Amino acid sequence: MKELRYVERIRSEESLLSMPQSLSQILTMVNGDDFSMKDLSRVIMKDPGLTTKALKMANSAFYRHQCKISTVDQAVMMLGAMQVKCLALSASVFQTALLEKVCKIDIKAMFSHFISVALGARMLAEAADFQAAEEAFIAGLLHDIGLVFFLNHYPQDYAQVVENVGRYGSLIEAEKGILGIDHAAVGRMLAEKWNFPPSLCEAIGQHHMIPDTIDKLEVVHFVQLSRLINKPIIDVNPRNTELRIGALADLAQLMHVDRKKIDEVSFSLLAETLATAEYLGIDIGDPAEVMARANRELFNSYLTIENLFRERQDLSRRIIAEERRAAMLETKNIAIATLSHYINNAAMAISGRGQLIKMFVDKGTVIDPDKRLEPVIEVVEKSVKKIMAVLEELRDLTNLEEIQKYSDSQAINIDDRVKARLQKMDENSSDVITGSPSARR
Repeated sequence: MKELRYVERIRSEESLLSMPQSLSQILTMVNGDDFSMKDLSRVIMKDPGLTTKALKMANSAFYRHQCKISTVDQAVMMLGAMQVKCLALSASVFQTALLEKVCKIDIKAMFSHFISVALGARMLAEAADFQAAEEAFIAGLLHDIGLVFFLNHYPQDYAQVVENVGRYGSLIEAEKGILGIDHAAVGRMLAEKWNFPPSLCEAIGQHHMIPDTIDKLEVVHFVQLSRLINKPIIDVNPRNTELRIGALADLAQLMHVDRKKIDEVSFSLLAETLATAEYLGIDIGDPAEVMARANRELFNSYLTIENLFRERQDLSRRIIAEERRAAMLETKNIAIATLSHYINNAAMAISGRGQLIKMFVDKGTVIDPDKRLEPVIEVVEKSVKKIMAVLEELRDLTNLEEIQKYSDSQAINIDDRVKARLQKMDENSSDVITGSPSARR
């Protein structure tokens, strides 16, 4: 079978992902029964890079410690053996010689995804008063370790997967079809090989699954929910976005996490990811590069929204022509619910861009002597206006009991109605600037 060569390599090779000697020593030590924190500290101090990472993490806002941690001994005591082990592994993951050109994957964006999923899992776990929030962070950080394995050891094989995702419909299906095994299953094998606790193995192996029921919250659930909040590394099918939003709503309901909390987490992820990447020493791109990447994602979201609008318009025409009132009401409900999710996510992203721009300018991180940020801010403002107009239109359509008051053209020509609202907003803005009586009213 195709997957046997991957499985056999994981089982037979002692050193995978080209781990430095210090990392291998840490793994061997932590996996044993007879070791002390002092011994662990000595190994860490042999590696200046790992020493820096341990001190940074121990002093990070994540641990909220009152006093500054200044020695490796203190850091190891603060982090604990499992966190040191996972820190060592993550250091290896984020420093591997990935072949970006071969597989056509944006490596910096992928690293950003790892950190963002980790942060989302931790914040969601904290909001739920989950005891193992730190473990949720580590599980999120390493949830795609199987993908990293393929990129490092079988780049040509994985290049075929990336090129054929569209034909299979999703990354997982492409992996199963071409490789015979998916990265989640491979990641679980690696986690078990490294003697991770069962909860971490489960989170890594099942991060793409959605449970039918949840009796007790586990680490895996927070990783699953965080993955759904974040944009996938590879996703060429717009329909998957709609499916992901539905899965997000279902899982949040099972976990009893309200939409407001999810929005709060989503809203803060970009800024938190930048800060976390900085103190962990992980290159996800400079702030301008990260913003450009986020803006591209936002533009793709707009294209998806536009396509959904047109599909819903075509569906409305068919329903109206067939005079199927019951089907029309049901479809309108589905359309409004779906569009509300898309628009809300877009609003969060736009607001985040605006806040980041202001933060960078205020802190002097971004110097803009040529005032090139002004057109960016103008785009943000116009985008927010558009979202407000669309939301107002959706509010008018919410009362479906009075849908008969709308003519066919009103129900179908949503684009024209949104444009009219935007024009009215612009007129009101002009009144405010000129101080006209209409603005004062």
